[in-house]
Amino acid sequence: MREAIINLTDEEIEAMGYGELVSLCREAGVRELELLEDEGTGGVSQIEVETRFDEDRLDRIESVEDWEFITEKDDSYLYLLEVTALEMPETASVDHDDLVGMCDPTVSDRGMLLSLVGSQESIRAMLRNFEEAGIAPDLHKLGEYEGGQRTLDALTDRQLDVLQTAYDMGFYEVPREASIDDVADEMGLDDGTISEHLQRAERNLLTQQLAVQD
Repeated sequence: MREAIINLTDEEIEAMGYGELVSLCREAGVRELELLEDEGTGGVSQIEVETRFDEDRLDRIESVEDWEFITEKDDSYLYLLEVTALEMPETASVDHDDLVGMCDPTVSDRGMLLSLVGSQESIRAMLRNFEEAGIAPDLHKLGEYEGGQRTLDALTDRQLDVLQTAYDMGFYEVPREASIDDVADEMGLDDGTISEHLQRAERNLLTQQLAVQD
């Protein structure tokens, strides 16, 4: 199992069609960006920000297919966004399926870090899609995927919260003592969001553990 950590500059983010969205995230003070679904040419992300988005501006961003304000926390706001990378080739969807995972990106003032995990060939194929879109990301690391030092390091804070709540409520008991709806009600989120968090958390944990066996 291999991992490539790449850095996308602001110009490259713009070339993908995400420039205005990333700018809006920075202005709102992005705290966490979690990929719930990723198809190579787009997907669904949950974004936690310090202040509410300029929602009129969000409506006008071409790469944002749909969005939903989820909830207000003590000092932050959660949004669900469906986005499309307008300039990525269609082959990115096919090549992305061969990856084990594309880890949640980190947005900074200077660009965005992204981790690609999979076989050497699947990573090469995904990087070729960036090149076809006129993007040449800076390769920070290419080597064996080691995962986190601890099992739970594979999870984001939100994934861990949802997983812990589901576990405490008996979702993983046999027979099951709580449903997705029960966990959603407890956390004040919709059942689709809870389901996505649990599936992604479970996949991240399995990816980390099985990668060690390869």
